[in-house]
Amino acid sequence: MTGSFKSLTWKQTHLVVFSALFFAIVVFMVEIALVVISTKQQLILKQQELLSSVEQPAANAVWALDDNLARQTLQGAIKVEHLAAAQIILDDGSDFVAVSNPKAEYSHPFTLLSRWLFADLETVSHLLYRPSYFEGTQANQQIGTLTLRYDTQDLTDTLFSQLRLSFLATLARALLLTLVLSLVFHRFLTQPIARISEAIDKIDTDSPDENLLPMATAHKDDELGLVTSKFNQILIQFSRTQSKLRKMATRDPLTGLPNRALLLETLASTIQKSRLHKRNFALLFIDLDRFKNVNDSLGHALGDQFLARIARILERVVGDQGSVARLGGDEFVILADEVQTADQAADFVDKLLSQLNTPVQLNEHAIHPAASVGISIYPEDGHCAEDLIRHADIAMYSAKASGSNQWAFFKQQMTERAAVRLRTEASLHDALKNEEFVLHFQPKFDLNTGKVIGCEALIRWQKEGRLISPMSFIPVAEETGIIIPIGRWVIEESCKVIRHWQKKYQYAIPIAVNVASQQFADASLVPDIKQLALRYQIPPELLEIEITETSLINDIELAINKLQQLKSAGFGIAVDDFGTGYSSLSYLRHLPITTMKIDRGFVSDLPGDSAIAATILMLGQQLNLNIVAEGIENEQQLDWLKAHNCAIGQGFYFSQPLPLSEFESRYIQAHDTKVSLL
Repeated sequence: MTGSFKSLTWKQTHLVVFSALFFAIVVFMVEIALVVISTKQQLILKQQELLSSVEQPAANAVWALDDNLARQTLQGAIKVEHLAAAQIILDDGSDFVAVSNPKAEYSHPFTLLSRWLFADLETVSHLLYRPSYFEGTQANQQIGTLTLRYDTQDLTDTLFSQLRLSFLATLARALLLTLVLSLVFHRFLTQPIARISEAIDKIDTDSPDENLLPMATAHKDDELGLVTSKFNQILIQFSRTQSKLRKMATRDPLTGLPNRALLLETLASTIQKSRLHKRNFALLFIDLDRFKNVNDSLGHALGDQFLARIARILERVVGDQGSVARLGGDEFVILADEVQTADQAADFVDKLLSQLNTPVQLNEHAIHPAASVGISIYPEDGHCAEDLIRHADIAMYSAKASGSNQWAFFKQQMTERAAVRLRTEASLHDALKNEEFVLHFQPKFDLNTGKVIGCEALIRWQKEGRLISPMSFIPVAEETGIIIPIGRWVIEESCKVIRHWQKKYQYAIPIAVNVASQQFADASLVPDIKQLALRYQIPPELLEIEITETSLINDIELAINKLQQLKSAGFGIAVDDFGTGYSSLSYLRHLPITTMKIDRGFVSDLPGDSAIAATILMLGQQLNLNIVAEGIENEQQLDWLKAHNCAIGQGFYFSQPLPLSEFESRYIQAHDTKVSLL
């Protein structure tokens, strides 16, 4: 409230007082005018009465020249109120008798006022005639003049003495009315407004509907009540709108869970309490495995329903042990403020995953949820909300790298690896521009004849004079999406090499190129491969596309369609790392593939653990596919594969991946070269 504030009651009292005084003065002036007029009329009447009463005695005294009688008559007349003097003048103009009363002294302004009001009545004269009972020839003979002079100043003083009392009475009535009106206005108007003002000061901006304005009973049906009612409606509506905005700002619209903003607030509050009470708590970062498959295969509507169901499952599992938030997409965070130790966190996550793995029924589809969970512990893994979330996120990626439905705690080395990953990602963006990638080629041999029948193109990163293994940058490229332009570069370089061999040696062998899952999902893959083969004029059978089994299961129908297009165009199709994925064998017979590769993990177990390798060989032979064993490293593995009719093999036992020039000199210039070991 500012310093210049003036009470409405005070202003109202001033207004009423001045208004009352103004009207009192106006009424008084009107009253003066009326009283003056009335006094004049009464004075005229009294003058006539007085003249009538003294006319006859005065005429008799003049006629008889009896000055004593005349004086007695005039002395009796001047006893009349306000009469100052009386005089009889004979008809010849001489004074006969004159009497007067003592005259009071008045101020000059008062004298002027009295003259202004009663100047025309100050003196009155009346002619005296010979008495009628005397005989004579002149019945109306004038014998003198009677003159009466009134004291108008005394009359004015008497009049104003009466008016003064009237004015004071009027003023008293006005002031009393002012007081009564002020009290009434204060009681019925300004006091309710003051209460409303106090109530407005108490309004909480966070919950305005909890402090509504008071409604006075006397004002329910008037303008003040209407204003109060409307203002309360505004407060209620504002509170509802504010609640909606707060919910929109702090809640995920799909699941109703707290969003990142509310999570950060809750985390900050939990950290403060935990610091005060020296307590620990756990933060879980959850990422659903293969959620993209659900979205792509069932559509976004069912995908959203799936996320909402997952949110309810997480809330049910967490219960009163913490809170659940959704960061976006398929990422959730659990603040488990009742979990104190790493052992408790591990038990909690095991219980969470067991509940989460229960199949979810959406329409006619049964979905088996799975998740990767990263765990950070306060204060060991961070002292602020952002650090705890970031470290749990890093731990989640570590868990995801171990497979589906895995969890991991945050460790400091994970942060270091993340920093390396960020640097690698930044460098990868420039690697293509700077032509830092090169291809090495690993030969494939016919295990029966020892002849080179093909090769696999393997990318290397040549940076600052050293070769970087693809194991160091391919995972980062896949995570960031850079793998798509890198993969296209590999295909184009392979086409260039085939064209180079054809032109220089009139001979070429098939080159197999690996296509990552993200690259295979890209809509431009098939058109790009066809366009590059056409541009470099290479036979399509000299380019073999290797895809992983996990690339197929994301969307099997779409995969079959793409592979069919490539096979129809003449390109070779190979499934790499077969047996390591989760696809159903029932799909295998529908895939338009030409080659199946036995993963190096199964070859390394030979000849001891040979069940899986034998099964893959039998399956490939039944489906009339080419079988390639990769990762052959010793003679025992080679002997087992030859004994079980595996036609093609590659591995360090024969040759490491070689630079283009070395590979050409060994296997392309003398293209009938065989491996002596075979």
